[in-house]
Amino acid sequence: MQMSLAQNADLNDFFTAATALVDRSFMLFYCHVRKNARRISNLALALVPVMVLMVGSCKTPQSAYVAGSTTGPVSAQQLQSDLFPGAGGKNFRPAAGYIAEARDFVDSKPHALLLLTRTDIGYIFGAPSFRRRDANAEVWQYKTRSCVVDFYFYGEKPTSYVDARLKNQFSVSGHQKSRCLRQINDGNATSA
Repeated sequence: MQMSLAQNADLNDFFTAATALVDRSFMLFYCHVRKNARRISNLALALVPVMVLMVGSCKTPQSAYVAGSTTGPVSAQQLQSDLFPGAGGKNFRPAAGYIAEARDFVDSKPHALLLLTRTDIGYIFGAPSFRRRDANAEVWQYKTRSCVVDFYFYGEKPTSYVDARLKNQFSVSGHQKSRCLRQINDGNATSA
């Protein structure tokens, strides 16, 4: 079906009018930006610190395991990257917020300590009260007024074993282990 000449002319007028409207709008916008360039750049510079703070405050663990919404298996690497995103390099030190979240997490799930490395344990608990090396094994010990927690490492692997006991040498239950870890995190650890 062919268009009549009148319909074709109406269509061309419509596109011409639309193009002229878009062109005029763009020119008005350009003139406005050009007139107010200093104001706009000052506003942008003023908003940069706010944007940095907003982005920095949005960092939270991305793992469903850390957030507590799943109980399924998780890899050591996944847990480490969720607790301390961006970790790596000699001079890396996680932000206090990440350390606090990691402490809360291991307080509530002490079994997750077996997925963490020496470095991760150091971030969470600080320097051990006592450190011992035997062949390829290394033991880090943290003491509080009422309990002792030992972390056993073999080679470069994550934590192999965690032993928590009361000062009177009795082993502790899962709830008491969490309490011991919380005491270490609260700064109640004593030097050897």
